[in-house]
Amino acid sequence: IDSSKFEIVEAGLKWCQGKPIINSISLKPGKAEFIRHATLVKKHGAAVVVMAFDENGQAATCSEKVRICKLSYDILVNEVRFPPEDIVFDPNILTIGTGLEEHHNYGVDFINATKQIKELCPMAKISGGVSNLSFGFRGVNVIRESIHAIFLHKCCIEAGMDMGIINAKEMESIKEVEPSLLKLAEDLVMNTRADGCERMLDRCTKEKELMEIRKKGGGAAVSR
Repeated sequence: IDSSKFEIVEAGLKWCQGKPIINSISLKPGKAEFIRHATLVKKHGAAVVVMAFDENGQAATCSEKVRICKLSYDILVNEVRFPPEDIVFDPNILTIGTGLEEHHNYGVDFINATKQIKELCPMAKISGGVSNLSFGFRGVNVIRESIHAIFLHKCCIEAGMDMGIINAKEMESIKEVEPSLLKLAEDLVMNTRADGCERMLDRCTKEKELMEIRKKGGGAAVSR
């Protein structure tokens, strides 16, 4: 049940059969409202997505993601008595490849936060909107899917992410990504090169050129 207005979520809970997942609650409106929302969700036996927000806004760094999620967990488990296995944290997957240096580490921050949250918050799950990560490359799916492949491998297999929102039809494994593009994607996602963003933006330009040639039915090669 997904709505930014909690009165709509509450109405949905009253009519929903089975066990829904509520998307979402957070500490953004304050602790008292957070507890009220969580108590109502618990009353109806639902699971809940908890966003990494507090009254100061959205958590961007690893330390802030971990701090807010741990605080939320402690309130839910110790004060609301919310079942920890019904908590799904969304620590905010933010966009990389924007050209802004302060965004370069967003992928790494989410991956590292995922691992720490799983260690600090027993039985809780981790989710996130994966497409947010590559939003700066919208329209160039070959680039976006390479970024998603690396990110999901690092975040799910190595860090413990449980679920994510993604276009499963176009999802690729790292074994399916062309090797030179895979290296560019890894450098970008893991922020291992100072020029990682610039190099991927260059590749994106070339992929767009290829797309235009294909649209026109041409067979000319564009060097990758």
